[in-house]
Amino acid sequence: MSLEPDDSAHPHVQTERVFASLAAYQHALSSHVDWLQAWYSSVLNWDDQARPGPAADHCRFTDWFDGAGQSVMATYPSFAELGQLHRDIHFKAEQITGRAAGGHTVTTSDYEAMMALVLAFSTTAQGLERDAWRTLATVDALTGLGNRQTMMSHLIGERDRSIRLGQPCCIGLVDIDLFKRVNDTFGHSVGDRVLRAVAECLRHTVRPYDVLYRYGGEEFLVCLPAASQEAGLQVLERMRAAIAALDLATAGGQPVPVTATFGLAELSADLSVEESLDRADTALYDGKRAGRNRVTAWNGG
Repeated sequence: MSLEPDDSAHPHVQTERVFASLAAYQHALSSHVDWLQAWYSSVLNWDDQARPGPAADHCRFTDWFDGAGQSVMATYPSFAELGQLHRDIHFKAEQITGRAAGGHTVTTSDYEAMMALVLAFSTTAQGLERDAWRTLATVDALTGLGNRQTMMSHLIGERDRSIRLGQPCCIGLVDIDLFKRVNDTFGHSVGDRVLRAVAECLRHTVRPYDVLYRYGGEEFLVCLPAASQEAGLQVLERMRAAIAALDLATAGGQPVPVTATFGLAELSADLSVEESLDRADTALYDGKRAGRNRVTAWNGG
């Protein structure tokens, strides 16, 4: 795999797409506001010679909404609600325009109904944007994995669930071996691409219900619900082998060897999450001292 900077297979591109979706969304909202202002002005200044232009004109927000069905914005519940409110606004605008064109008085109740729809649209639009920003706040921008702040609340929840259900739960720390040497030899841009490649490799080797996070620097963490120590070791060994098998190279074809060391510990009622993390960290560094590129479980020492 060539470590070219525009490798779109890596998960960090998803984060960039969220930003791109937000930018397109904001442009669409601006277009809708412009349309609404033009329509309102045309109705206020209506005369017999006026054309019912703004109410009949095509709104660019419709183009955005119709094209956003596969974007991250469409995953939020408020997306469908916003689309319906947008259609309701246009339907009401056409009704009011029709009344004006027919020489009928546009009543206060007409404007109040329109204002209620516009306010509901604005509130829902703001909520949708907050949802997108909230998603970005929980994601590591480089790798597309969950970040450390999100990780802690999730691990506390998994520990509590493990205790309540009487099921085991393990955590694994992952540290890329000799990562400073990668940066020093190939440069930090290649180092960043290695991080993304490893993150993607981990994503493809975890079980469907496992959760990955970027722990910091060249370290990752995987939460393994319902996994005993034995099962956790098997999952981490699969991850270790997959990373060691990565065929990475610079854009110029120079090989970039990558391996990682893993430390495993269990979450339990007797330990805080922080103490379990310390145990996983101890196990990881036991593996480093033993030669790297291996999986080690905390042994109680």
